[in-house]
Amino acid sequence: MQFKSVLEELEVTKFRKNVERELEDYFEDGGYWMIEPKIFQSYDEFVCSNLRTNSKKTVKVLSGNSEVYILRPDITMNILRKIFSKWENDKPLKVYYNSKIYLNNENYNIKEQRQMGIEYLGEDSLLADQEMITMAVNLMKKVDQPFILELGSSKYLDSYFEEINIDIELENKIKNYIAKKNKHGLISLLKKNDVKSMLLENILSMQGDMEAVIDQARKYPMNIEMQNALKELEDLKDIFASNKMIPYIHFDLSMIADLDYYDGIIFKGYYFESNKKILSGGRYDRLTEKFGKKASAIGFSVDMDEFVGLMLKEAK
Repeated sequence: MQFKSVLEELEVTKFRKNVERELEDYFEDGGYWMIEPKIFQSYDEFVCSNLRTNSKKTVKVLSGNSEVYILRPDITMNILRKIFSKWENDKPLKVYYNSKIYLNNENYNIKEQRQMGIEYLGEDSLLADQEMITMAVNLMKKVDQPFILELGSSKYLDSYFEEINIDIELENKIKNYIAKKNKHGLISLLKKNDVKSMLLENILSMQGDMEAVIDQARKYPMNIEMQNALKELEDLKDIFASNKMIPYIHFDLSMIADLDYYDGIIFKGYYFESNKKILSGGRYDRLTEKFGKKASAIGFSVDMDEFVGLMLKEAK
């Protein structure tokens, strides 16, 4: 955000801090404890868990013993390393954070992005999924604008790719076309590489009403993991209905997670007035094993620069 004067910057900073306090109160009322993530993380650890991530976007730092670190481009992994070094995993744990991530932008200048978010560890999958999505919807209601929460499952497509067993480089190219909703590019890539798949050819149409999309998905062959992915999503229908959230949910089986470590439900929040993603998250049980303990895990983060900007417009 560009400021015309120091006074304007101070006024916006004050406004942002008030918004942050409101969200901190919201998280703490839900039983979440504040945690402060470390600023550095291992380059190898992050890149190995996120093969589709462009490593040029990470801000690299060389330690005194020549080990490569990065300024965190993601907060979840830093929090897991910090927690799992001490956590006994004997009861569920809820934490929230208010911090920044760091990325190289197109001009290779370092971009700082403010983030707030929550992580729910060690709780039964469905209970935590319901709470996380409900909190995400309620948070987005704090801005008086129409919005949508896109909901899908990384497990659905990931399990399918494991089934057809194609080269990882080709898989990532296919995922990138799906993520960009580029049907022409997707079909051309499939034909060029002789990948015959009715599911992939039609995946971009598998979005909208949950029941209709799931009925469409069942027309294609599915392995056990794909069936489980649909079951996990179907189990959320009752909570959507009881909390009157159905108008806010857009079901999308073609969703591709921003980070590779997600392995279950994924979701992204958008306001109609903004073309930028405001909120994103999902389930990442498998990632916890990298830190020595397997646990149920789900969370989401909020782009506070965009969120505060929208609230500021609304306040004027």
